[in-house]
Amino acid sequence: MTRLCFAGPLPPPVNGFYIICARMLDLLKARMPVAVFDRAPGPRPKAIGFLQQLIKALNYLTTCIAKRDTALYLALSGGHGQAIDLLYVLISKLFRRPIYIHHHSYTYLNAPSRLNRCFFALVRKESHIVLSPKMGLLLNRVYGLDPAAVRVVSNAAFYHWEDACQVQANQAAPLRLGFLSNITFEKGIVEFFDILAALNRRGIEYRAQIAGPVAPEAQQSFDRLLQCTPHAHYAGPLYGEDKEGFYRQLDIFIFPTRYANEAEPLVIHEAMRHGVHVMACDRGSIAEMLPDGSGVILPRDAPVEAAVTHIEHFSTDRSALLCAKNASMQQAQRLLSSSKASLENLVALLEGTSPAGGARPKR
Repeated sequence: MTRLCFAGPLPPPVNGFYIICARMLDLLKARMPVAVFDRAPGPRPKAIGFLQQLIKALNYLTTCIAKRDTALYLALSGGHGQAIDLLYVLISKLFRRPIYIHHHSYTYLNAPSRLNRCFFALVRKESHIVLSPKMGLLLNRVYGLDPAAVRVVSNAAFYHWEDACQVQANQAAPLRLGFLSNITFEKGIVEFFDILAALNRRGIEYRAQIAGPVAPEAQQSFDRLLQCTPHAHYAGPLYGEDKEGFYRQLDIFIFPTRYANEAEPLVIHEAMRHGVHVMACDRGSIAEMLPDGSGVILPRDAPVEAAVTHIEHFSTDRSALLCAKNASMQQAQRLLSSSKASLENLVALLEGTSPAGGARPKR
């Protein structure tokens, strides 16, 4: 049986990229033999971490020498980690092994570097997995990838619909607003508090819930803003059932991210699955997650004003709020249904057979 070599970062730390890599690995292990090459740098000094990653790449070389029928699944790094990823690609090409590259970042699409161009010059004809059609089109435009070798698998595929919740109506209580993320300036925490301040000035009632670990550089500002906002509660970092409970109590999830390399945030998928209406800035694949009124796309240059206008409308028209929450739930269901099929086709390909029974292409 074909042996798949998995090269990608695994938790800890806990972030969207690492979480999806871990879920993908669990899925692959249930279907086929997998050799794991963890690409997470770990909490070590950078020099030691780099050396350890070099050793893992050499272990991959040994695997390719010992096992003739192998293939590489590579969860591609967004930054300088591509230098190590490049070693895996070179080894795979030396031994003529199939390569499957899973993209999770817009970093090398927004600002291509020499390293990025060198990397992609070697993998234009390889198989690529992207988060959305827009990401695939950008890869084709920036790096000249073969469009026939690109397949879309949304992160929605890694959730289960039976875990979703029923939409909760809110007929009269103050609107329940939420923000969950790594709390940094780039993720829009200041803009979130600006929205709350504007709602206070307009006399719009709300209750705000905030969750996630606070970055050290943002701690002082976050503490000050939280203290000045009477109807906001900070729940700390949340995981598992605690995080599910966080979403269940919300009407609207607000994600005014300024992070230039935002991709397909898991928090948006999680909020929609709980029937929470989402407002988020147009970055990465976010607009494709919230089409046709299933969410609100906030303009990058004026997210606060746009969010406040929509929240004020929902505050006075609770029927519109309920319709918006139902639209979010329906979009989550559509995304999951289509992406599950795409993921199954991908895993069948990695396993060595396609849904039609075809074999993985040989080199």
